[in-house]
Amino acid sequence: MTAPHTTSSPVDILILGGGFAGLNTAFQLSNYPWTRPVRITLVDRNERFLFTPMAYEILTGEVEVWEIAPLYRDILGNRPVQFVQGNIERIDLDKRQVQVGDATYTYDYLVVALGGRPNFRQVPGADRYSQPFYDLSHVLTYQKHIAQVLDRAKQTGDPKTRKALLNFLVVGAGTCGVEVSCKLADYLAEQARVRGLDRTEIEIHLIDRNERILRGVAHRLEPMALDALHRRRVNLVLDWGVTKVTPEGVEIRCDKQGTIKQIAAATVTWTGGIEMYPLLANLPVEKDPHGRLCVTQQLEVSSRPGVYALGDATHFPTDDGKGLPATAQVAVRQSEIAAWNIRADIEGWAKLPYIYIGLGEMITLGIGEAGADAFGMCIGGTLGAALRRAIYLTKLPTIGLKVRVGGTWAREITKSLLATGERALDAMRQAAAQAPSGQAA
Repeated sequence: MTAPHTTSSPVDILILGGGFAGLNTAFQLSNYPWTRPVRITLVDRNERFLFTPMAYEILTGEVEVWEIAPLYRDILGNRPVQFVQGNIERIDLDKRQVQVGDATYTYDYLVVALGGRPNFRQVPGADRYSQPFYDLSHVLTYQKHIAQVLDRAKQTGDPKTRKALLNFLVVGAGTCGVEVSCKLADYLAEQARVRGLDRTEIEIHLIDRNERILRGVAHRLEPMALDALHRRRVNLVLDWGVTKVTPEGVEIRCDKQGTIKQIAAATVTWTGGIEMYPLLANLPVEKDPHGRLCVTQQLEVSSRPGVYALGDATHFPTDDGKGLPATAQVAVRQSEIAAWNIRADIEGWAKLPYIYIGLGEMITLGIGEAGADAFGMCIGGTLGAALRRAIYLTKLPTIGLKVRVGGTWAREITKSLLATGERALDAMRQAAAQAPSGQAA
């Protein structure tokens, strides 16, 4: 245990990254009754926090930006947290300094919660010609791109050009790829109706170099996801790897012999996972083979007391050596432990270890449909969507936002459940009406 701080000078706590891990760390620290002055600074390159599990709903118009991407200045309100918007240029662990833009910040405690960036897996052209789906700017750009593509498809008379414009490829069949594919299918169906396009002309292909979808934490929801994809006519292209992305589409290795096939498409959506920022790669600390910062059970960076790392950029020691899943629930729980341990170090208390307990997983499977692996069972359909909304409502960052959003979401959930009940009753009535004729026959 580090000796307690005894001076009356302020303790500077610098938090890098305003995602689930960083923002919640700031919240936890600002709630503590400190016995000495503390300065908490939160740094992020964006002006808005993004509730990433629901970013897909912005695409489909199910939620508005303010509901799941509020401004940091609104979230923090009157909390004793200074928010700095800017790009982090350099981290100097020896001098205990971080350069943000042209300004330099000195810290006593550092929390690295930067997450990651899209991993294009060194596929040529992927970073230039595909559409990533990782932050708010990606979602809004993606939405504009789709509108432009559909407008061009409606205006063109060339069958070959039209086919490419209405061909949508999603690369990566993990959680994000499955969610994007289902939402995209429902969104395109609605847009086709509005724009007078034939939905049967639109093709969606979900491509992955592995033989199965959802290989990560949501694997128990695979049967439910496969059914949702099938009903939405999403074509699964598994065990095929994308080798190149061009302005015209993709090149794919389609067999063990390395045969290359060209697929023309105007939209290539990239969901190939995340990689660490180069900024972290240059830090003189221990990392795992994926470039994630190795931490102790107390979430401190190995050999760097007072430096904590959380969330996606962290390799936490586990029995199987694989680390923890890159999910919001892990990030939030880690932030609570890290905040406590910073306070414990300052006050001279014992630190706590982080203990991972999986609470289940949820994935959206289209508009008004979701799958939830919770309470020891898998719940799908409208009920799964209602459960997902209800749980996510409790995870929004402030009480004020929960109240503002809660009324809108409650009405939508109720409306959806009633509509599902009405459809079930209609099906029962039709079955009852057909029963006598069937018996007579």
